[in-house]
This record gives sequence, structure tokens and C-alpha cells, in this order.
Amino acid sequence: MSRLPPPATFAEGQRLVYGLLAAAGGMFCGVGAVALVALLMWGGWSARVEHSIVAIFGWSLGGFIVAMIAVIVGLLAGGPVGRFKVAAGRDGASLEADCPPESKR
Repeated sequence: MSRLPPPATFAEGQRLVYGLLAAAGGMFCGVGAVALVALLMWGGWSARVEHSIVAIFGWSLGGFIVAMIAVIVGLLAGGPVGRFKVAAGRDGASLEADCPPESKR
């Protein structure tokens, strides 16, 4: 595997950091989700509390997945890729996406 060249500009360095943070966040949440499923399957729960445990773990796993998506999209879309601007008023709501100036060609 060949090494990537070092970042030449500050923006490229930011993109590298955001990319690494997004990848690490995804891996962390993925490992956490697998751990929750493994604990649910092999936890040795009694039949009396099994339904409550399944409900708690199900909601926790759902929240974990939503958090993972929010963090990754927030890092990638709000960080190096571009900026979002949301406005709401009497006329309605608007959403604008803009690219950083150095990426416009």
C-alpha cells in the first residue's frame, strides 16, 4: 500500500483530520453496536426480564445508529466538504449549501 502525500494546504489538512474523525467515529459506533448485539444474545438474561432487556437494547441500538449517522454526516458535510445555511422566516424555510472557496474551479 502506498503512502498518501502530506497535505499541501491547511484546507487539505482539515479534510484529512475530518476524514479520519469520521472513519474513527464510524468504527467506534460499529464496535459498540456489535457489542450491544453480542451482550443481548449471550447475556444469559432470565425469562422474566428478557422483554425489558430487548426493549432497552433495541432503543439503545437505534439511538447509537442515529448518533453514528449524525456524527459522520456532520463531520463530512459540515466540515471540509461544504457549509450548510438554514433559515426560516415568514416566507418559508430555505437550505443553502456552499463549497469552500478553494474548491471552486
